[in-house]
Amino acid sequence: MTHTLSKSSTEWVAGFDYPPEHWIQLDMKSPDVAEQAAQAIADRGGEIDQEYAEGAYPELKAIRDGALEREASPVVVFVPPEAPDLRPLVQITAFVAPVPAPSGHRTVEAMAELARQPQPYRFRQPGISVIDLPAGPTCRVHELVHNEPGDDGRNMLTEYISYYVLPPGYDKGFVEFTVTWFTPAIGSAMVETADEMAATLTITPNESPGGES
Repeated sequence: MTHTLSKSSTEWVAGFDYPPEHWIQLDMKSPDVAEQAAQAIADRGGEIDQEYAEGAYPELKAIRDGALEREASPVVVFVPPEAPDLRPLVQITAFVAPVPAPSGHRTVEAMAELARQPQPYRFRQPGISVIDLPAGPTCRVHELVHNEPGDDGRNMLTEYISYYVLPPGYDKGFVEFTVTWFTPAIGSAMVETADEMAATLTITPNESPGGES
C-alpha cells in the first residue's frame, strides 16, 4: 500500500504493511471515504455488522477529518469482528503524515529533545528512543495520554507510538508514522505489532509519471 506524501515538485511515496484481518484502508482521495469504510464493515454480513457500521460511521468521519487536516496518507483502521461494548468502536488507527521542521532542527536528537518536554496531557512519562528503521533514522515516542471524557463520562486513555523518520534525501522535515489504540489492556501486543508495521515503512521519491504508485 503506497500513497503520495508530498504535493511539492518532488513527490514522495509512503507505504507500510499491516495485519491482514479486520483492517480497513481509507481511500483518502475519495470524498466518500467514511461512507466506504462503514460500508466495508456492513458488508461483513449480518444485522449486527450493519448496526456496527452505523455506530462506527461518526468515528470514521472524525478520523477522516483529522487525516485530511494532517495531509495523512496512507491511513488504515482496525475494526474488530465484534463491536466493543463501549466506544470507541474503531479501536486502532495507523497513518503516515509529513511533519515540517526547520533545517537546523532536522535531527532525530532534536525531535527526541522536543518530545521530552513536559506535557499536561500525559498519564506517564513517554518512552523515547533513537532507532534506525529501514526507512531512515528515527525518533520513536511511546506515550499513554489522557483523552477528554467520552459521551458516557468515562475518563479515557489513548496509547500510541509515533515514529519520526528522516528518510535519506527527504528535505521537508520528518515523516511521521503513528499507530494509536484506545484499549490499553492490549498495549503489550500492540507495541509489538506497531514496531513490526514500522519496520515495513517505505518512503521513496515517486518516479512514476502519474503521481501515486
